[in-house]
Amino acid sequence: MAKPKLPGLFTGLGITFKTMMDGAVTVQYPHEREDPPTRARGVIALKEENCTACMLCSRSCPDWCIYIEGHKEKRPPRREGAKPRTVNILDRFDIDYGLCMYCGICVEVCPFDALFWSP
Repeated sequence: MAKPKLPGLFTGLGITFKTMMDGAVTVQYPHEREDPPTRARGVIALKEENCTACMLCSRSCPDWCIYIEGHKEKRPPRREGAKPRTVNILDRFDIDYGLCMYCGICVEVCPFDALFWSP
């Protein structure tokens, strides 16, 4: 004859009831946002005003997932009597996050701090 499993059932129901009384431990995402861990990198973001379209990040990327398009413009000289200077202007900056392996080489290589880790 099989032994009834009621003690195990009552133990499981007791644990469930206790969890119900303590409240939910999950974060209700659309209404509440959980802060990322302190050492989380997040994603790579661009600060456009710092970017000079020097192409160092795209050349140093091992996955070739950074696409930059730019053009050159003539600007007035900084000092009087000097010739006009040529400046790179950023037209398009894209990162294919499907290819990116989040190694951070592009962030380290950028001399103008245009790339940074964003949560």
